[in-house]
Amino acid sequence: MIEVINLVKKYGIFEAVKGVSFSVKKGEILGIIGENGAGKSTTLKILAGLIEPDGGEVKYFGRNFDDGMKKIIGYLPEIDALYDSMKVSEYLNLFADIYGVTVNTDRFLRRLDIPDKYISELSKGMKRKVSIARTLLHNPKVLIYDEPTGGLDPTTSLSIAELLRELAEEGKIIVFSAHNMYYVEKIADRVVVMKGGRVLYSGSLAGLIGQNTTYRVYYSINGQSGTLELSEVDELLEFVEKVKEQGGKVLEIEREVPRLENVYFNLIGRKEN
Repeated sequence: MIEVINLVKKYGIFEAVKGVSFSVKKGEILGIIGENGAGKSTTLKILAGLIEPDGGEVKYFGRNFDDGMKKIIGYLPEIDALYDSMKVSEYLNLFADIYGVTVNTDRFLRRLDIPDKYISELSKGMKRKVSIARTLLHNPKVLIYDEPTGGLDPTTSLSIAELLRELAEEGKIIVFSAHNMYYVEKIADRVVVMKGGRVLYSGSLAGLIGQNTTYRVYYSINGQSGTLELSEVDELLEFVEKVKEQGGKVLEIEREVPRLENVYFNLIGRKEN
């Protein structure tokens, strides 16, 4: 389990992260979403041990973060840093040596469907897959990915999203940032919504969407038909009971579940810094 407790990060007088807290368990995927400048990348860099926070703490499996934790983390930056003059297998073998592990690079090439070409010959999507393969070489327990599908075509993005789901099912903890709400909605178990360095929501994806579900009740009382929209289950049950008490009938109940994108824009528009 990762516990992020009241993180603060300042750059001079600018406070990039302002008391951020959330948690994620083994086998879960947490998606961090927010506008540019919301503090997503800074938060991920703190989690990966690349920068120090000015306040708060990060706990991995009940322990305070230290340099030894880096061995259990696979970090993917937003921008790939690859060696174009190397073949993919050479690049992966180089990092396997750096990590001090012995691996069969063919296994990673097959799993991510990467051709063993010179990196300079690969598409942007394939290069992203190479970077992801590098993060997996030492079999980390935790994967921290900054925009893993950013700027990629839909097919490649979908294959990466499916891979992340598979890795979570294998027991890995995955924390990633994204602008594409479709992929967050597709694979995330938990969501953190950030704005201006603060957390507007932290919890389950189902909980966030459920808070914005609309129930539309079609009913008839004394021959008169009507429609009522409600947002709470308790209100729905209470209204249905009132209709019955007045001798009326509930003709139909529609449940409208919003897309994450709509919920997100409503949330950041409603809650200001």
